[in-house]
Amino acid sequence: MNRLLLLLLLCSLGNSLWAQKNYSTKNAIVHFIAADDKDIDAVNKEVVSRLQSNGDLSFIMLMKDFTFDMSDMQKHFNEEYVESEKFPRAFFNGQIANFKSVNFAKDGRYPITVSGTMQVHGVNKAIQTTGIIEIKDGIPTASATFVVTLKDFKIGGILIKLVADKINIDIKAAYLP
Repeated sequence: MNRLLLLLLLCSLGNSLWAQKNYSTKNAIVHFIAADDKDIDAVNKEVVSRLQSNGDLSFIMLMKDFTFDMSDMQKHFNEEYVESEKFPRAFFNGQIANFKSVNFAKDGRYPITVSGTMQVHGVNKAIQTTGIIEIKDGIPTASATFVVTLKDFKIGGILIKLVADKINIDIKAAYLP
């Protein structure tokens, strides 16, 4: 009888472990807009993201994939500010602190706290922010909004010093199993 209970317990534990999945997308969206100048506004819709069953969360993107309404802004962004030839990618690698509170088997919106390291312009910076994981039919969508200071990433130039040192970032990642 004890062996039967142990076997049932192991089977149920195995099923819950088996149900954990890793999720990824190649089409996460990163949108930024300057806090003080709404003309500095761009979006990147080709961001790769991975959400792992242990709560690890990562993003990687090419800086040249940001698009602006004004072509001159895009040129200045890539050549003068982020120097996308020299620093082609930006990364985030982190961990969701309260990942176990997200119930992937139940539709709903789950607040999360994420901590990790963001690298932009060759500079690593520790970041912590809050966000939401929304579960719909077992599939997660993650979103977050936070502010970065460009001088923290050694992004400068006269325009940024005069107009926009703080950038509002919005991220949305609709994952696939």
